[in-house]
Amino acid sequence: MGRFGTDGRGLFHGEGTHDGKAVPMRFVWSGITGSAARREQAFSVDDARTWLTNRVMELSRR
Repeated sequence: MGRFGTDGRGLFHGEGTHDGKAVPMRFVWSGITGSAARREQAFSVDDARTWLTNRVMELSRR
C-alpha cells in the first residue's frame, strides 16, 4: 500500500518476516528519471518507529 507523491518519490508499505516474526516493511522509490531509479527496502522491529535498510537497488537502463 502506498503512492507516489508530487515530488516523484514513492513510499509503499507491506509486511515481511524477520527471525520468523511478521514485521512492517517500507519501500522507497526515488531519483526516477528516464534512465535510472533507486529503490530502498527497510524493515522495522519496533512497530515502525525506526527502520533498518537491508537492500538498496540502483537501477539503470543499458
